[in-house]
Amino acid sequence: MKLNPVKSSNEFISVLTKDKKPLTIKKSAAMNSALLRKHIEENKKTEEPITLQEVEDKIIDKLWEYLEHVDGHEVKEIEKPLTTNDMKNETDDWSANFVDIPLEDLVNLTKGASYMGIRTLVDLCCAKLACMCMDKSEEEIFNVFNINETLTEEEKQRLREENKWIENNFD
Repeated sequence: MKLNPVKSSNEFISVLTKDKKPLTIKKSAAMNSALLRKHIEENKKTEEPITLQEVEDKIIDKLWEYLEHVDGHEVKEIEKPLTTNDMKNETDDWSANFVDIPLEDLVNLTKGASYMGIRTLVDLCCAKLACMCMDKSEEEIFNVFNINETLTEEEKQRLREENKWIENNFD
């Protein structure tokens, strides 16, 4: 999907990318982002663009695709805890395919969605990351996320104690 070219209309808002590239998005789609919604509400009488300083340009395309897809639709909440490591069993096919992307892009998409306040997309990305960890050993998780640092047994025990609530929620 290509980014929307600049349009001048009351139905669109103007956005500048980190690299100052001008874009537009439908206001109705933008309302699914807390950041864009706040900008719309605070700038009702002007067409001042908002600059997305914290989002990589290559991720904006995915954010726009998501916002346009959910525009006018109720987004079904992902049930927690997850029941399987297959996203197609946790959400609809479109959403499962949408987050079936390389890990680095998924992490950047999660950060971008968080910065823009797109809660449903943050939840979707986090569910995908959780599915990637489900039913895997510590070593397998380290491999999936390319983590090379190892922790001492003392550090591991401290982390287990600090995060005991996680294990308690899966019993």
